[in-house]
Amino acid sequence: PHGARGRGAPPPALCAAPVAGARPFGNLAVEALREPRYAKVPIVEEDAATVWAEMPDLALSGSKGSRTSAPSVSGVTMDVPIPVEEHITETPPASASTSSAMPVLPETRFGQLPNGVRIAAVDRMGMCACVGLFVHAGSRFETPDMACVPHALELMAFRSSAHLSHLRTLKTLEQLGASASCRVGREDILYYFDALREYVPVVLPLMLSNILCPSILEEEIEAARGQAMEMRQQLEENIEGLVCELLHTAAYKGNTLGNPLYADKEDLSKFSVENVREYIRRECRPDRLILVGVNVDFDDLCKWTARSFAEVGMDGALQPGTTRAIEPARYTGGDIRIPQPNPLCHLMLGWEVEGGWNGPMLAAATVLHMFLGGGGSFSTGGPGKGMHTRLYMEVLNKYHWVESCQASSVMYVDSGLFTIYATIVPQYAAVFINELARIFHGLSKISPGELQRAKNQLKSSIHMNLEMRAVTMEDIGRQLVLSGKVGTAEEFGAIIDAVTVEDLLECLRRCLKTELTVVAYGAIEKVPLHEQIKQVFAKVNP
Repeated sequence: PHGARGRGAPPPALCAAPVAGARPFGNLAVEALREPRYAKVPIVEEDAATVWAEMPDLALSGSKGSRTSAPSVSGVTMDVPIPVEEHITETPPASASTSSAMPVLPETRFGQLPNGVRIAAVDRMGMCACVGLFVHAGSRFETPDMACVPHALELMAFRSSAHLSHLRTLKTLEQLGASASCRVGREDILYYFDALREYVPVVLPLMLSNILCPSILEEEIEAARGQAMEMRQQLEENIEGLVCELLHTAAYKGNTLGNPLYADKEDLSKFSVENVREYIRRECRPDRLILVGVNVDFDDLCKWTARSFAEVGMDGALQPGTTRAIEPARYTGGDIRIPQPNPLCHLMLGWEVEGGWNGPMLAAATVLHMFLGGGGSFSTGGPGKGMHTRLYMEVLNKYHWVESCQASSVMYVDSGLFTIYATIVPQYAAVFINELARIFHGLSKISPGELQRAKNQLKSSIHMNLEMRAVTMEDIGRQLVLSGKVGTAEEFGAIIDAVTVEDLLECLRRCLKTELTVVAYGAIEKVPLHEQIKQVFAKVNP
């Protein structure tokens, strides 16, 4: 449901006020979701001995450490059978052995520290935990010239802090078998780690130290400058990612969501110790932090989070700041064309989804992009590959000059984008645009079976994605950032089922009324002018 770098289940949608003169979308916007109920989590001063007594038994030095008793199978070779009964320590409850027992779905619980930090956790009893720290900050909240600073935080994640040096941090994660990383988005910054659940008390303070007590050394800033150029080169090699980034730049020219997500060469001078420290002080306040854990005990996550904030003195004396005043995203539309030596023309067309995540068209726009579908010509057909979507049937299966064609949507707090991305043989660029307009016009003929197929694909995608703990973690966190509410897969399924054909058509009509955004890359000499493309889609009336 997320932005260009967001992951997780496709976005839900519930109810919003209808636009005058248009058919209302019904109960289809997140507005109807219930607000989470937060338990109050105190921050209590504790002596070090009490905290250390509850830490897991570690062997970071390479020694085995002290054990109270040796395993009973010590010294037994693999060819010797072991009676299972001797090693059963617990008897499962009677209800677990009965086939008639109803499955109990894990519940997401919410808590809040006195300083405003929000905590959410769902324990699915897995052996590995995934914990993420969301900071409600990002490039949209910065001025265009300083929008690169959040990228510096991503590049400096899990380096030295008041706890450990950079080397010791890396060695600790390595010996625990944990993986940790950071990604920056337009509306949030996410630090996260994967580790065995018993090691969460160790890795959690390391993650929180990225914003609570980072060292921010000059040599680390210099290393981040080098990494920034490497990432820029990787982005330019990933043409689809580059075109998507350029689409945001053109669609929201000079404001909010159009601010660059990544630093370029001209931004390196703004990577400084002072700028990074000031950004963390200003933006990474406790009331803008959300901690989300999957496969962790809620009470344990609250306890160890509170201990980390108590250690640095953020124990309630720091009052939560006022609610962030978000400058509304101003969709402008636009045109960016970059000629490059390339055998193909990479073309992306975009229109605004008004209201974005919190608008009335969220569910309809998502079902619409699933209905149109698409993919690559090398993988046409086959179960589960979208062979019955409109773009497959009407474009990829008919025209050899289309290498790939894909519909998608990306949502933010107050605006979104509905896009079509295609790679085509250059001389057919104008033909492709006319074919796409024809497909849009033909959406008035949607059969009930086609609509239900798109809904089923979307719902199955949600459930399949949420089986992964990292996706579940990011889904919960992104929902809290976007709307302050968290919907379940079942609630999203009910919303999707309520979408009608008329909802899809009305959504497409509204999108096409917004200003067109065009990005062309590669062999672009045959791409029609922006005004010519606008005229083609102005005639579409689905």
